[in-house]
Amino acid sequence: MQRIHLVGARGAGMQALAAVLAGRGCRLTGSDLLEGTIPSPGGGSVPIACGHHAEHLPTDADLLVYSDAVTEANPELRRAVELGIPCRSYFQTVGQLTGAMQCLAVAGTHGKSSTVAMASQVFTHAGRDPLVFCGAARLGAASAGRFGQGPIALVEACEFRANFLHLQPQQAAVLGIDHDHFDCYPQKQDLLDAFTRFVQTIPPQGLLIARADCADTQRVAARAACRVETFARTGNADWLAGRLTHRDGCYAFELVYRGRPACEIRLQVPGAHNVRNALAAAALAHANGIAPECIGTALSQFAGLSRRLERLGTYGDIAIIDDYAHHPTEITAALQTIRQMHPGRRLWCVYQAHQALRLTRLLAETADSLQAADAVVVADVFRAREGAPIPGEADAAQLAVELQRRG
Repeated sequence: MQRIHLVGARGAGMQALAAVLAGRGCRLTGSDLLEGTIPSPGGGSVPIACGHHAEHLPTDADLLVYSDAVTEANPELRRAVELGIPCRSYFQTVGQLTGAMQCLAVAGTHGKSSTVAMASQVFTHAGRDPLVFCGAARLGAASAGRFGQGPIALVEACEFRANFLHLQPQQAAVLGIDHDHFDCYPQKQDLLDAFTRFVQTIPPQGLLIARADCADTQRVAARAACRVETFARTGNADWLAGRLTHRDGCYAFELVYRGRPACEIRLQVPGAHNVRNALAAAALAHANGIAPECIGTALSQFAGLSRRLERLGTYGDIAIIDDYAHHPTEITAALQTIRQMHPGRRLWCVYQAHQALRLTRLLAETADSLQAADAVVVADVFRAREGAPIPGEADAAQLAVELQRRG
């Protein structure tokens, strides 16, 4: 039985990994900035030590796994190196765990977690018992991961630091490409080059599901060596949403494959963007022999993810909704969807920018996207993976000024 220590253990991805490792019988320990526990299969939990200190690392650990938020200066990581304990990143570990499996990877700037979770719902409903690594937990679930014993692994393939290149996908989906992660992709071409390398990891006998109405995705898909299928809500694509309607922001449509109706889908999760996510999940399921009726039933039962337009409840007559949107494209989609969910209501947005560098590079676009709200409360920037402020960075006050300039 392997003993594995997780550093940065309370992140969604690391909790997903913990669920899979615990399901495989590994003994786990971990640490993070806040003390607590993380769930493991069977109703158990893994205690997480508070803070990062060398003494948190068991000296008999067989492996240390660290999240992207962990730097080389981390005392537990340094202690592991001194003791000769192997150290791997989260994605290096996921790549090793899924290397011998039928790996289905979902990439793209927006929608990865939702699409992986939708696909997980379909494959599980079909009895395929998939292994799942997702970046957000399904509502009501203890973890974003799933320990499955079937041959298929569903993996959220993140482009940050080109982490998706640690995977060996037999099939993949690219949901769209927007310039993001400016700390590792200063120019958009850098990002496109990384996505190109990713799709070229798919073997010639594999399959790429590519968004048809994203020009950058299509440019990247043209460089793949494998077969390519496309999807879009409307227009010219292999997978389309026919007879699209919505009620209170939730969409119903006919799943259409190459001009032929396949099944009916009535989404419980709101937002037109989730139609695209459902199309990609359906295409992956179809490619793996899952019947259209099963696809339609499973997607219609999908209840959503934590922090993805999650309805937290009400206070008086005020509906409270939580969403992780941190890119202008996502902010626009979230606010437009909330308008559909609550037509005629006054919409307040409490917004916290995620990373000062992202806000600096997308300041105007962020201010434009927030115009969809009636009032905006701007919180201090969440400096994920960033040190102290540096001259020239945008901050909350500057975003507030840009909002006021736009009225």
